[in-house]
Amino acid sequence: MSTLASSLLPWRRGPAAGAPAAPVVPTGVLPIEPTHYQRLGLPEDCTLTELQIAWMRIEPTLPPPLTPIQRRDLPAERTEQRRAEDRRLARAVLGDPARRAVYDAWLARERAAPTSWVKRLLRRD
Repeated sequence: MSTLASSLLPWRRGPAAGAPAAPVVPTGVLPIEPTHYQRLGLPEDCTLTELQIAWMRIEPTLPPPLTPIQRRDLPAERTEQRRAEDRRLARAVLGDPARRAVYDAWLARERAAPTSWVKRLLRRD
């Protein structure tokens, strides 16, 4: 393939010279507390109706959603805006049955791990 054609078809090229490789995320690297259920104040075996009722109770108290640029510029600490974004994410994940099934499976796998990622990270041998 010519150089011109390979430059126009980025999926045909290999990784750029000097570009970092995509990071490999091993199992057990994400925190599980607070869970999406805890963010919404729900038990893990709640129904979709209970989720909708809880969301109708929570939503009016949340500040308005942020634009992507405003979200990018949020400070790292947990501000009210950040907590509101976390609650909206929790509702999006738990409100979709397919996403909820994946999230529940991930929670079960993380809880079944012999040691949490935090303990492995902080272990001082």
